[in-house]
Amino acid sequence: MEKIKEIIKNISPVLIKPTTSSLTIGISKRFFLFNLMNKIINIIEEDQHMNFISVLKSYKVLGKILTGTLHEFYRDRNRLYFKNFFYDRDLYEIIKRDIEDLYPEYKNIKMTITKKGIIVYDNYKKDSFNVLLLTIHSGTWAPQNLKDKFMVSEKERHKEEDRDTHRIYNKLVLEKGGIWIDNKLSRFVIDFNRNIDGSIYDTYMVSKGVTSIVWKQTLTKKECSDSFATYREFYFTLATLLNTYKFNIIFDGHSMKALKGRPNISFGTRYIPNFYMPIVKTLQSRMRSLGYKNVLLNTPYGGGFVLKWLSAKFPNLFIFSMEVNKKLYMTENRMKTIDKKLDKISSDLSKIFEFETPEENKKICPDKKKKTTAAKYIS
Repeated sequence: MEKIKEIIKNISPVLIKPTTSSLTIGISKRFFLFNLMNKIINIIEEDQHMNFISVLKSYKVLGKILTGTLHEFYRDRNRLYFKNFFYDRDLYEIIKRDIEDLYPEYKNIKMTITKKGIIVYDNYKKDSFNVLLLTIHSGTWAPQNLKDKFMVSEKERHKEEDRDTHRIYNKLVLEKGGIWIDNKLSRFVIDFNRNIDGSIYDTYMVSKGVTSIVWKQTLTKKECSDSFATYREFYFTLATLLNTYKFNIIFDGHSMKALKGRPNISFGTRYIPNFYMPIVKTLQSRMRSLGYKNVLLNTPYGGGFVLKWLSAKFPNLFIFSMEVNKKLYMTENRMKTIDKKLDKISSDLSKIFEFETPEENKKICPDKKKKTTAAKYIS
């Protein structure tokens, strides 16, 4: 943006001296270019996605990023530049599979991808209802050098990670509107839902009162600093999105282990302003009406670190989390997803977020000027 403004400054007719013999562009052409550049700036300033990308590239916090539409990445998914962009081929295969799963239904969605698998899906709709969705625990990928140091087994990782939660929640953005940040990095490498000091686990809880060691070898300073850099990349991306776009809801999607006494569904409301609680209770009621009998609040989690961080910066935003019990969509040993059950949960979640828009309200009640729908509370 600053470079474009500098070009405008250099060709602005206000700064041109007509007597200068070295001018090679006529005054009329310079006026044309000046107007054209102003139009370009206006387009960029009105396009939140372009603003978002320009900030990411300007600050260079993320290093190299890929940007384009899902259709373009699907087209290029087997090309060498795309394969070689990612940290390793395992990560490439994971992201390639996601792109193939989402194509062609969502081919026009804009995407931004980092080398370590933070993906931003952009379906933002200006002057409409938009969700900022986070699926920060859905990741399963770990660089090979860190895999080699794991004490925790693949089986135990499988039980702990929120596998396939990106598939449970993604319709909220892909079909309705908003931005979705997905993360492919395992929480056992770095956990974005903890403060940075506790984001690399020493141990993890297997069950109540029982913990297990994560690493069989001490991580090097470089290994730690690389993971912390990825953590900072995530929060920089999140902050940039919040400074670029306006969201009605910020929603953190998770799954939970099927331990005794846990509900089927839980909403985390610890960081929600009281003003928005009636909407959450409406969502809770809708889930129950769809057959989910055990739908509770803040059981067992009220919201993690990322929501705490967001609420501190934006205390008036509608911020909450959701936990889906793994028994609802996984096999009994929690080692495999049952696609049919997962698809049903995903569709049901999409239904509970059907908020009536002001336009629809006018059609139903054309003589009423006062909005009475949930939409007014979340705009």
